[in-house]
Amino acid sequence: MSVSSIAILLPALDEAETIGRVISKIPKKELTNLGYKVDIVVVDGHSKDMTCEIASSMGARLLKQKGIGKGNALQTAFEDFDGRYLFMLDADDTYNPGEILRMLPPLEKGEADVIMGSRLNGSISKGAMSRLNFIGNVALTRTANVLFPNGHKVSDVCTGMWGFTDEVIHALDLESPSFDVEAEMYAKCVKSGFTVSEVNITYGKRTNANKLSSLKDGAKIWFRLLKERINH
Repeated sequence: MSVSSIAILLPALDEAETIGRVISKIPKKELTNLGYKVDIVVVDGHSKDMTCEIASSMGARLLKQKGIGKGNALQTAFEDFDGRYLFMLDADDTYNPGEILRMLPPLEKGEADVIMGSRLNGSISKGAMSRLNFIGNVALTRTANVLFPNGHKVSDVCTGMWGFTDEVIHALDLESPSFDVEAEMYAKCVKSGFTVSEVNITYGKRTNANKLSSLKDGAKIWFRLLKERINH
């Protein structure tokens, strides 16, 4: 009997301070006990610190992304993917990898093709999200629900924690090079008829500098949603 593979994708750029903690929290033993082969993949965005060395020393497989930006990191990883399920989360230790264990069952049972971790319906640590960012996330999510109704209202379109079946990964044809890639993924999943569901998750405070620009990247995400709707 062949063993199914789960890829845990960590896009990373200068995350030496946190990458080790994130990898150590991945529930590799639990997933292995469930019968899966676990492939921890760090896609490096040309880090200048010790991110790659730390990740490699902890057993992660390294990929050098093409170009710059989170979207390019995902494209690099998706092209490399050869497994049954893929989970992605940021490498800044704001997401808890242990929650993969709650996101996996809906995919296994066929209840969802895509599972999103909702910060806004879950638990947000004090100081983890500014009021401006919270309002922006709510506004962008409402925009996504208006433009791409899919039978239920998603609560956090900008989340950085996702799970996918292999069918979704092979069907997605991403073009965004940057932080608007989550909006593109959501829109294309809905337009392709995949079932999207959510699990409430916890969201912690960053210990290093945020790479997002609230207004600039928020506008980019809004325009990405609009572009995907026009191209529907």
